[in-house]
Amino acid sequence: MHVSVERVTTFNLRNLLGYDCSEEFFNLHASGMAKSSMIWLGRADGVEACAIGVIPATIFSNKAYLWMIDSQICRQHPLRFIRWSRRVLNEVLESYPTLVGLCSCENVYGRRWLEWLGAKFENTPVNSGHYGFTINGRDDLLLYRITNG
Repeated sequence: MHVSVERVTTFNLRNLLGYDCSEEFFNLHASGMAKSSMIWLGRADGVEACAIGVIPATIFSNKAYLWMIDSQICRQHPLRFIRWSRRVLNEVLESYPTLVGLCSCENVYGRRWLEWLGAKFENTPVNSGHYGFTINGRDDLLLYRITNG
């Protein structure tokens, strides 16, 4: 399997969310994608497999909200996709040294991915079964792991 990652301005969101997702769910993700300042699209043998992006907290902020949409392809081949996350994270942290977001309690794959990237999770859910997280790019250990990993 050949995995590629490229920075994009948009992509076919239905390919990742599925054509059977609700209109509300689709519109929520489309709104987030439209607000994103950076988006990367991961493909496996040319098929869209995942997307990662960041939404600036404010227009002049050095903090951004991190989001990811994955597919079954990523879950079947996690190491292939986790590896390229390192390059993406390096680029993101140059512009936004602090990343924040929410992760569903039920999203085991997403939580593992975030922990691998150095996310620190809050101890209690903050929003409908979602845990808040922070990735601090100024953390020397995180920067060492990303650079030398």
